[in-house]
Formats: sequence, C-alpha cells, structure tokens
Amino acid sequence: MKTLVKELKPGRDIADYFICSRKSVRSSRNGSRYLALKLTDASGGIEARMWDASEGDIDAFEKGDVVRVTGTVTEDDYGTQLKITDIRKAVDGDDFSLDSLLPSSPRDTAEMEAELLRIRRDIGNPHLTVLLDEIFAEDGRYEKFCQAPAAKGMHHNYVHGLLEHTVDVCRISEALADIYPEINRDLLVAGALLHDIGKTVEFDYSTAIDYSDPGRLLGHIVLGERIIAKAINNINNRGGEPFPRELELQLLHLVLAHHGELEYGSPQKPQTLEAFLLNHADDINAKVNVFAKARADAQDHWTDYHRVLDRFLYLKPAEEA
Repeated sequence: MKTLVKELKPGRDIADYFICSRKSVRSSRNGSRYLALKLTDASGGIEARMWDASEGDIDAFEKGDVVRVTGTVTEDDYGTQLKITDIRKAVDGDDFSLDSLLPSSPRDTAEMEAELLRIRRDIGNPHLTVLLDEIFAEDGRYEKFCQAPAAKGMHHNYVHGLLEHTVDVCRISEALADIYPEINRDLLVAGALLHDIGKTVEFDYSTAIDYSDPGRLLGHIVLGERIIAKAINNINNRGGEPFPRELELQLLHLVLAHHGELEYGSPQKPQTLEAFLLNHADDINAKVNVFAKARADAQDHWTDYHRVLDRFLYLKPAEEA
C-alpha cells in the first residue's frame, strides 16, 4: 500500500513512489553535488535531499516524472525532510497508481457529472444548447473537462477541480437568476458553464499539475474564447440556422471578462449585468475553496499570513465555546 506524504514521520524508512514536482542540482560546502527535490503525492509534498549525487542519479529522472525513492525521513531546524539513498524514474510494470499520486476533488465525480447534466438540460435557449453540445462533443472535450484541475496553485488545484468549480459557479449563477428576474438566465448559466473551458487545454496533469505550452503562452481566457468561437463557426458553416450575432458577442464577453480586472488577466472589464455577476460568482467560489483548504490544513484557528488573499484567516467555528 502507498505510503502517503502526510503519514511520513521522522525516523521512518520508506521505499515508495512519488512525483518529482521540483528538482535542482546544488553544490555543498565541500564541493560535492546534491539533489534538492520536492516530492509529492495526493496528500501533499515533502522536501527531499540526495547527498553526494552521482551523474547517473542526476540524469536518471526529470521534474514531473514519477520516481521510486528509497530513504529515511529526518527532522532538523529546517523541518521534516526525506534523506534519499536511491532514486530512479518509474518504468512500465512498476506497481503504483496515479490516483494515489495526484490530488483529487473530495466530492463524488459521478454526482458532479449528474449535476452538470442537469444544469445543461435546464438551459432553454436552443442556440446555447446546440453550442454546448458542439463544444463538449469535440475531441474528447467532455472527458478533459471532467478530469482537469481548475488551477495549479490557488483554488481547486486538483484532478476534477474544473468540474467541481464549474458546477458550483453555475449553481451560484442560477441562484442569482432566481433573485433578479432581469438577468438573462440562460446566457449567465451558459457563460458560467463555459467560463473556464480553456482550462481543458491550459493544464498538463498526466503526472504533476503544470501548465501546457498553450497554457503558458496564451492562458485559459484566450484559449476558451477560441474554443467557443470555433464551435460557433462550425455551427454557422453547416448552412442551418446561424448562431445569433448578439448572443455570440455577449457570451464571448462573459468569458473574456470573467476575471473582472485587467490586472487579473481579463482582456475586458465586465460591461454587462451577466458578466458582472459571473465575475463575482467565480470569485466567491474560488475564495470559498481557499478557505476550505485552509481549514483542512489548519493547526490553529488562525492561519499564517495568506499571500493570495492578502490577510490572516480566522477559522474558529462560531459554535465553539
């Protein structure tokens, strides 16, 4: 059975599989070279060192590889580390499962997929339903959508995270539409469903979660706009009823403006009611997920200073005496 990072205690000897999520070669004071690594699995990460590393050790694997590691867990002034005695890249036939190495959504995938199907069925605009079918039928898009993370670091940064995040943003959008009847419900919910569709291309998560080349060069907002525009073009080229131009314009604006501010990566600020609401629904769900992760990892009712949210977080339940 896999030994998880969260179970590692000082003094424990291990021989198991991890993902090498960071790798650097450094020189010690005596001039010998050593490997400074971060090893991760589904439960977290641990710093690791291999002292007096040979050329063979250094060249045996790369960042992002699954590696088999033998070593001992130690603890010093720098915290808990893994002292490695042997390391190699995993090969075909090795006994490990990626499910134990990559973090995954805590929620049931089948239930989230069922909710996604319900959300799609409740969209009544026939042009939007045709568009959604076109997008999710292309090149395994649906499977990628259900598997992909929603981020590398900030929120929903695990397998199935995009599905979880999207379902929740759609549900927030539906609730807003119930409160404010002036909202174009179908447009808002379709925008919520597609706002992060570019993340099906942005990330590589075959081992460690990282950005793909298109993800780094273009980003998910541009990639998402291209996916939607291509699907609309396919619909229009079939010679049937064309996709309405105004609907296309406003749907693309939802995707392009959903980060809210130019400094947060949006090419445009929200300029329609639906875009304004989608920006806030997206932001609410992302920050709730940040709080949920902080609560799960908390050792105290105050967190350390949270760099992303720019504040300390107070996590003590209101009912606690």
